[in-house]
Amino acid sequence: MLKRLWGYSNKVFDLAVLLAGLSNRDFSKRYNEPLITSVLLVGMLLRIRSLHALVLSIRSNQRTWRKWCAGSDLPSASTLSRGLGKSDVESLRHISGKITHRLRRNKVLNTGEHSSGLMVAAVDGHETISSRKRCCSQCQKRIKKAGGKEVIEYYHRYVVCQLVLGSVPAILDIEPIGPGEGEQTASKRLIKRVLEERSRMVDVFVFDALYLDSKLLNMLNEANKYWVVVLKQEKREVYEEIDRLLPKAKKQVFVDGGKHVTLWDLPELVCWDGLKHAFRGVVSEEKKLVWEKDKSGKKHQIEEISHWRWLTNMPAIYPAKIIYRFGHGRWDIENRGFNELVNQCHFDHAFHHHPNALLAMLWIISLAFTLSYAFFLRNLKPQFRKIIGTRQQLAEQLKLSLADNKDLILLSLSP
Repeated sequence: MLKRLWGYSNKVFDLAVLLAGLSNRDFSKRYNEPLITSVLLVGMLLRIRSLHALVLSIRSNQRTWRKWCAGSDLPSASTLSRGLGKSDVESLRHISGKITHRLRRNKVLNTGEHSSGLMVAAVDGHETISSRKRCCSQCQKRIKKAGGKEVIEYYHRYVVCQLVLGSVPAILDIEPIGPGEGEQTASKRLIKRVLEERSRMVDVFVFDALYLDSKLLNMLNEANKYWVVVLKQEKREVYEEIDRLLPKAKKQVFVDGGKHVTLWDLPELVCWDGLKHAFRGVVSEEKKLVWEKDKSGKKHQIEEISHWRWLTNMPAIYPAKIIYRFGHGRWDIENRGFNELVNQCHFDHAFHHHPNALLAMLWIISLAFTLSYAFFLRNLKPQFRKIIGTRQQLAEQLKLSLADNKDLILLSLSP
């Protein structure tokens, strides 16, 4: 199975060629960057939890690993750590871009049920690691209470741009939040880079309420990109404007799964001075029955009502129902993104506490996540995919096939 996945990655994405093109800056001939990165990437495809666990796997299957690495000496955990500290992060980001570009050319990314043929990307912040003992030059600091005392906690946060509502939730870009910075500052750097380098990969950006910033949205307007952002703050002028117009707006009622949804569409709101172009407001009221226990422990059904408001620059040719789907689609970055990456792919594990190593490892995990996701959906037969069940089980199958790939050459440039 591992041989098949690696062969698929080489045939479709030229993965071995891309890895061989890493800069190899400050690396020795014995342990060069393509070797270190390839070993780490295979480890992340197997979803191995740490560098020491990866080295144990290498020692247990030493003959196979040596053949995979074309006779090169196998690295230790400390060698892998030092290599991560010198990794070429920009090249790793470039490799990720090549893979997602190929997926787009192969008509894979925007084939989700609710994407309406558009490339939809969510941008959100995520905290990866925290420690009260180890820190580096790029750690952020906060005060925590422990045992009645105040202690300094060091942590790292990143802004992630990930495709949502498509078949493969590929990660497009990652930007670290530096010491003393806010999430908005880092997100503007990330979005500006995506617009400059990978503009065709995104048609619509979806945001949480934190990103309701006129400078950011004006930048997207000027780049001819659509955006959908949640509106939560009741003190905002636009919130009051929606309250004033809502009684006169036409409503649409439909059933979405187990929810009864009522939508109101408010076109061309212009009450926000900081925004240069008119925008729309979409309001939803969603009702569903949920089970709840009373004091005696008996379950009974109650009606749960939730209210949502979104602002968007998408024109009237896109119905309010699409805005509703895109607005809720932002949670895809949590459900199919951070949730799986953290719980199954060890996205929050500090493989080596060093600024460059942490970011490089996030990119390697992201590469393994995208490759395994694409392989699971596009290469496996539906019957076999049904037997395996989940991508976590796929990783277990890869581990079982570890000793059966004696003819797989990891660094071979041939597909």
